[in-house]
Amino acid sequence: MWEIKKGKKSLKFERKKFLQWVNDTLKSCRVSTIDEFRVCFEFDDGSKSHVDGWIDFAISKGAKTLELDFTATKPFKDASNSYRFPNERFTSDKTCIKSLTSLTLKYIRVTGELLEHFLSNCPSLERLHVDNSEDLVNLKIYDSSLKLKYLHIIRCLEFKSIEINAPNLESFGYVGNEIRLHVHSAPHLLDVRIGGMYSHPIYYAFGSLSSYLYQLESLTLDVHSYTYDGVEFPEFQTLTKLKHLKVTVGASEGSSLLGLIPLIEAAPFLHKFVFEFILSEMNFPKKARKVKKYPNEHLKEVEIVGFAGRAIDIQLVVYLLESAINLEKIIVNLCAPYVVGIPYPKNIRTTVEYKGAKEAAMRLKEKQLTRAEFVIM
Repeated sequence: MWEIKKGKKSLKFERKKFLQWVNDTLKSCRVSTIDEFRVCFEFDDGSKSHVDGWIDFAISKGAKTLELDFTATKPFKDASNSYRFPNERFTSDKTCIKSLTSLTLKYIRVTGELLEHFLSNCPSLERLHVDNSEDLVNLKIYDSSLKLKYLHIIRCLEFKSIEINAPNLESFGYVGNEIRLHVHSAPHLLDVRIGGMYSHPIYYAFGSLSSYLYQLESLTLDVHSYTYDGVEFPEFQTLTKLKHLKVTVGASEGSSLLGLIPLIEAAPFLHKFVFEFILSEMNFPKKARKVKKYPNEHLKEVEIVGFAGRAIDIQLVVYLLESAINLEKIIVNLCAPYVVGIPYPKNIRTTVEYKGAKEAAMRLKEKQLTRAEFVIM
């Protein structure tokens, strides 16, 4: 891909070669059934007939897991050029999709009506993940016989409402604009992810989920706060079963992250806390803020991703080191959250920002605020 980006290889030629290679591979495949079929590449109009054939192949072989990931390399790519899921192939009586247990669709135009058709006609479907679908507007999940355990709707810009009555649902995630969220029944819900896009709030979702917060074991929140006051959360009920908390925050240097503390302290048995930080260049005057530090006896592991070594994130790290009296390990990762796990140019380690963050992390480590293992990445 680097060679293509540098212009040393033709994207058009390499794409055509890839499509042909996949087609040849599928033609030579003599098995009667397959467990998993996954396609991951950037779609263009010339690929449609090929992708249609690949989906037909997967269904004809009784695939249990189907994943179509057409994530665009350009985040604001025209959605009208996205792949439109072939509704007619799956709404006809001739297509058998009863074997499907997991369906993942990324950057694919799919309607709520078709997703509801899948849920009604795939009795074994347990996992449904939809990411960046421009055609998804409303979704009703209202069948007491559903086996659905995992439902995530991520960054679907036109999405307006969802109703959930899923007695077996264990994991629910929604990231996007504010919507009408109605959770009528989800007695086994254990894991929730809620996120807003840009400056959209996420607090509205807690009202609909209030009946289930006490039973959660894992909670993930994506927050973007570019305001003077920084990150603030409403008062939470005690989250007695919460063991894992992950919070991703986009904020400016002059604001504060100490608004996270009431959320952390609402979970007295929290075992692991992961914090991802995206620092904005926007700036506000710094405002001194003091907080009471209550001892946290159960927090054992903390991971900070995107540590910038500025006052905004140093304050939070110091609070965690001082309050988590039985902390066993803290990981401070200097990489931005969106590049973790992706090879990036080595020269980033020579930048002033990287060196400043590393020096700040080293100073925290040298202070020996805790006996915990202190790892800098």
